[in-house]
Amino acid sequence: MFDKRTPGLFKKEFEGDGFVGLNAKTYFCWSDVGEDKYSSKGVSHLHPLTQKDYINVLNKEKIDPQINRGFIKEKETFFTYAMKKDGLKYFYTKRKVLANGVSTTFLDI
Repeated sequence: MFDKRTPGLFKKEFEGDGFVGLNAKTYFCWSDVGEDKYSSKGVSHLHPLTQKDYINVLNKEKIDPQINRGFIKEKETFFTYAMKKDGLKYFYTKRKVLANGVSTTFLDI
């Protein structure tokens, strides 16, 4: 009576021509007519990632190393840091990826 929302209705977040999803919260969507949309959990966006970066990780099954930079405060002083880490990862821990590289199935645990 008080809630006018429709259950099960989702809003369209992006409409495009392609999608590469490597892991949860790590994806790249592209469109020929509009702006690209991407997310990469735990990776700084100082140097924007491209469609090619995501596709290379998917096809070559090789981790793309990244450098995270930032600031940290100790007592009254600020310091900068640069930390090398695994950026884009091809390994998906929640499901088993099949030979075609697209379909998934349950884990045999």
